[in-house]
Amino acid sequence: MELDHHRRHFMRRTTQLAVGGALGSLLIGVHAGETDKGVYETSTDTEGKCATCEFWGGIRKVSKDGKILIAQSVGWCNNPESHNYHNLTTPDTGPMPLWRKWGILIQEKTA
Repeated sequence: MELDHHRRHFMRRTTQLAVGGALGSLLIGVHAGETDKGVYETSTDTEGKCATCEFWGGIRKVSKDGKILIAQSVGWCNNPESHNYHNLTTPDTGPMPLWRKWGILIQEKTA
């Protein structure tokens, strides 16, 4: 009986630590290209990453000179063909084989 109690306690604590660690890394995560303001910056020429994909639902903008894409830390994948569909991803997730260049970036290059 005592062993069963310790085992349940161990399993509960281990699960709590795993979930807490995953959430903490998602909320605090330091990603390549992330600035000290908690935003992600990359070249608008970057291919295969969520931040520059047509289907990524994160908050993002293009710099005034059109060379840098600035994104917040997470966004929804809206590509029904992707294994990340309806999941939160970071802007630097990738490479993605089903990636399609964000339309705004195509317009910036032709303008």
